[in-house]
Amino acid sequence: MGFAFFGTIVAYTYIKNVPAQVSLKSGVFLVLQRSPWWVHAMGIISVFFAVTLRVSQQLGLIIFMILSLAYILPIPFKIAPFRDYGAIKIIIVALVWSGISVLLPLLPLHHIYWEIVLLYLAQTLWIIVLTIPFEIRDSGKDVLRHPTWPQKLGLWRTKILGTVLLMICAVIHFILGVGLETESEQSITFWGSSFLFTLALTWLGLLVAETKQSYRYSAFWIEAIPIVWLLMRCFTGY
Repeated sequence: MGFAFFGTIVAYTYIKNVPAQVSLKSGVFLVLQRSPWWVHAMGIISVFFAVTLRVSQQLGLIIFMILSLAYILPIPFKIAPFRDYGAIKIIIVALVWSGISVLLPLLPLHHIYWEIVLLYLAQTLWIIVLTIPFEIRDSGKDVLRHPTWPQKLGLWRTKILGTVLLMICAVIHFILGVGLETESEQSITFWGSSFLFTLALTWLGLLVAETKQSYRYSAFWIEAIPIVWLLMRCFTGY
């Protein structure tokens, strides 16, 4: 939890301070120059937390760090950063986000059970849908090598696709809740009232999203949905 908290702030700030189409050397220089000192301090703290993780978690963390770097910096063979490819950039975000919040905590089980894979997939799908309102907001100003989902599919087709992804997410959690368990006999599903309420909020946020939306809509209301889920889990336990 400590690594996820500090690491998220550091990664988000670093990514925000690196413009498109820069080299690795220039990107590192811009990060050091533009980021405030307290972000670098948080980076050091996150490294200390990473050192305390188990070897399996550290190996997984390296993969997610590579994905994060490839998101903002060009990779070998003159391939542009992943964020220039609108159709896959939110998938990269979701893979890293769900990897840190779901996969890394479960890696100490030493085995990748089908339940963990399904949970990782479900969380990835939910996060993809959660980021679609941001893609809709930016669809009029994003200039990328390849279009984003709203730019490619249009507004309503994107919302239909997001609805289908949420339905798949719900089905996966239902399967995990009624049938599958890990060898540790510990349930790893989020199935419950708070989860269903969170899915409903996510779906509502997806349907209401428009290209011309207020600043607070995505930056506050959509961002707050995971916090609502956390509060409900803390106070209700379901």
